[in-house]
Amino acid sequence: MRKPMAGFTLLELLVVMLIIGLLAGMVGLVQSDSGGQKARREAERLQNLIGLLREDAVLNNLNHGLRLAPDHYTVLSLDRGGQWRADKRFKEHRLPGELRLNLQEPPGPNKSLGQGKEPQLWVLANDQISPFSLLLEYRQQPLLSLSSDGVEEVRLASVQ
Repeated sequence: MRKPMAGFTLLELLVVMLIIGLLAGMVGLVQSDSGGQKARREAERLQNLIGLLREDAVLNNLNHGLRLAPDHYTVLSLDRGGQWRADKRFKEHRLPGELRLNLQEPPGPNKSLGQGKEPQLWVLANDQISPFSLLLEYRQQPLLSLSSDGVEEVRLASVQ
């Protein structure tokens, strides 16, 4: 008399692996992009933009600025007549969803968010920038901070 075989057939193993793969794929689709991930991406984008503007200012002897509003920012350049104009090489960037910018420097001349035509952050041809501290908020909760003392590179940090 033959003893019955113990174990699983190849077909049964393949079906189980297929089901596990489908479930793992569905979990990946259901998991949406969180506010923290969006904030990190936007903060890194802004940090890289300021670094790029710094390099461009030094290499081309130009003065740049960033005009900040709670939901967007624009790159400006100082023309020969001393007027700030939107730099055509850079598009205005709108923040996605419920992300907001909050400039922490005390409002002085032309520092308040979204008012006036001059930039709040200056990027000068002598490789200096305006000292600043900027919070990225998601649903009015500060998540990340971008800051600089004006000489050092822009620092990105989590808000505790």
